Amino acid sequence: MRALESVVQLAMGLWVGAAAGFALGAPKIFAAFGSDRQAAGDLAGDIIYLLNNAGLLLGAVALLALLPRLRSGINKVRLVLLLGCIGIALTTWLYIFPQMERAQPPEPIQNYAETAPLRVAYNRWHTLSERVAAAGMLLGTGVIVLGPFAEDRRGRR
Repeated sequence: MRALESVVQLAMGLWVGAAAGFALGAPKIFAAFGSDRQAAGDLAGDIIYLLNNAGLLLGAVALLALLPRLRSGINKVRLVLLLGCIGIALTTWLYIFPQMERAQPPEPIQNYAETAPLRVAYNRWHTLSERVAAAGMLLGTGVIVLGPFAEDRRGRR
């Protein structure tokens, strides 16, 4: 059973670590592109899309490894947290990404005034996506942090 716990920890560590790495590195993307914020945003968006899809795959792996270990109350809590992570990734993929795509103005966002309806709508979805991603990272961190406290069927940690 320790092998299954290692799989859960590895999958969740990769998912949360990749998301945290992107959150820390995103400002560097925008700095590297200088005034071409549109190109930087396009690259960042592509990376976020890939990270979200990888997260769904890693979440499925973690789920399959966690299911046989549900006798522990801690693992039941971890299951709820993991399902929250997967739910957030699915919501992002199926709802938030399409809404952001629809709200994307035809010209670079910096060409619009801060109060322009197109920019306001896009910024609203962008802010929501950031908050949802942060919530997913927190839930995923919970799955990881609670791992050492979970017991297997024999009562071992």
